[in-house]
Amino acid sequence: MSHSSLRRQLVIPITLLVIGVSAAIGWVSMKAGTDAVHTLTQRMLVDMVNRINLSTERHIEGALIALESVAPSADRMPKEHVFSMDMHTLEDKFWAASGLFMDVNNYVYFGGKDGRFVGVYRISKRDVQLFWREPEASRRDVYHVTGIGDRSELIRSDEFDPRKRPWYQTAMRSEKPVWSKIYNNFSFNFPTITLAKAVFQKNHEFAGVLATDMTLMELSNFLRKLEISKNSVAYIVDADGYIVATSGEEVPQRTVNGVPERMRAVDMKTPLIRETFSNIGKSKTVEPEVLAMDLSGGAVDVAISPLGGRQGLNWQTIVAVPRADFMREINKGFMQSVVIAIACIIFALTIGLTIVERVVRDIRKLTAAAEKFGNGEPMPKLHIRRQDEIGILTQTFVDMEKKLRFDKLTQVANRESLFAKITYLQKNSKENPDEENGFTLLFVDLDRFKQVNDSHGHDAGDQVLMITAARLLSAIRDTDDVARYGGDEFVLLLRDTKNSIDIHNMVEKISSLVEQPIALDSAVVEIGASIGWACFPEDGDEYVQLLKIADSRMYNSKRDRKSGQLIHIV
Repeated sequence: MSHSSLRRQLVIPITLLVIGVSAAIGWVSMKAGTDAVHTLTQRMLVDMVNRINLSTERHIEGALIALESVAPSADRMPKEHVFSMDMHTLEDKFWAASGLFMDVNNYVYFGGKDGRFVGVYRISKRDVQLFWREPEASRRDVYHVTGIGDRSELIRSDEFDPRKRPWYQTAMRSEKPVWSKIYNNFSFNFPTITLAKAVFQKNHEFAGVLATDMTLMELSNFLRKLEISKNSVAYIVDADGYIVATSGEEVPQRTVNGVPERMRAVDMKTPLIRETFSNIGKSKTVEPEVLAMDLSGGAVDVAISPLGGRQGLNWQTIVAVPRADFMREINKGFMQSVVIAIACIIFALTIGLTIVERVVRDIRKLTAAAEKFGNGEPMPKLHIRRQDEIGILTQTFVDMEKKLRFDKLTQVANRESLFAKITYLQKNSKENPDEENGFTLLFVDLDRFKQVNDSHGHDAGDQVLMITAARLLSAIRDTDDVARYGGDEFVLLLRDTKNSIDIHNMVEKISSLVEQPIALDSAVVEIGASIGWACFPEDGDEYVQLLKIADSRMYNSKRDRKSGQLIHIV
């Protein structure tokens, strides 16, 4: 046997062995990372479509509220509400209605059966336009105004008869509010959808149509601000497959014979929009659904959710994310494993295996953390301090967990995170019965918070919630937690609270902090705090039972505070 033949017999098997082991380790690492990314991607997609739906439906509800503020429905009034066609009265009401939701519902108007038209369009707080057409007049005047009754600056006059507009024709045949199809606004050439309702005088005599526009430009701006991934796209389509809004740069309309025309999703040039919608077809979902698709550009994960069903709009929200966006870092890690395998052949098998084992160990931590996260358990500390792709993936994982488990407004834990922590403590107590694992829940309900919202607006209410959350955080220890349970409700999770004296002291401390005056931009407000409590395991073993008890005690506290009684902890 020649020297070269012996070399081949020794080198080739060892080389194949090292390559095989390294390839196996790389495959395990790839699969573990893929599983973790797949789990997180599905959760992120569902969360994203829910966020889009919540924001969009808030805009839609704003349009309904704007019309109701001018002409309430009969079922909302104690007696029949007669609509006044007086144009000056309507001007006054439209100033208020158009200012309710200025971001999307800032144009409220009325077209009468006699051709009269009055509308208030709030472009900004300082830039307001008034549209005015007297009964049976031939033209409509548009004014730049600074207040009710101002006619000092005429911008233009145009030929406009509200009775010939599609929204008028549709609404006059229905006694319920109806949505128009999406169109380009007559005056401003924005993609717009109109909510219109017929209004009546005495004896149910038709008076005209009251309407408000919801511009879709703001929806597209909102979608563009969402942070999904580098090559992803989010879009909304109507029942006919036309684009309502999109996060992409492509404008969803084209010009045909000089006339702007909306585009269907299947006609868009953006492949991710065109191909995903072609695969979805006319299928309708009743709940958010995540699908995997193989498109021309590769595998794509797609989340679909119905939108606007309650308001009479059969829209769909679709978020499409190329799998490569999330797998890029995993793929880089896999290629590094191949390089490590070659280095192992050259230098030493043990060095290569040590490096690969470190990679596998960290990815196993990520996979285990993903499983715990999926089961609702508190995510453990990963202790992964790396500057490579796995470190980036770890930080992305942690950041995503924070977004899903912390309340966006107050930056304290959300309700789901609170339940997960309570469940974890209960499970730990059952597994370690000899250890003291008791805890106390304090249910905090803010008094007079509604007055702040009603008197100073929701922005002021948000400031009060953020300041209150900060005060609650300052009142607890590092081992305790604060969670936002509902609109103006917070729950404090206190570990190792021994007796009623400790609870009483904490209640007094929280009440003192919360009830301190709060300086807002335009006023100083004061709120109160009604607090109830429940102790584990003395008051119950299940968190639902504990929260009910704490909630009940909170209401007793609220009742006692209103009647001037003192709270006694027993």
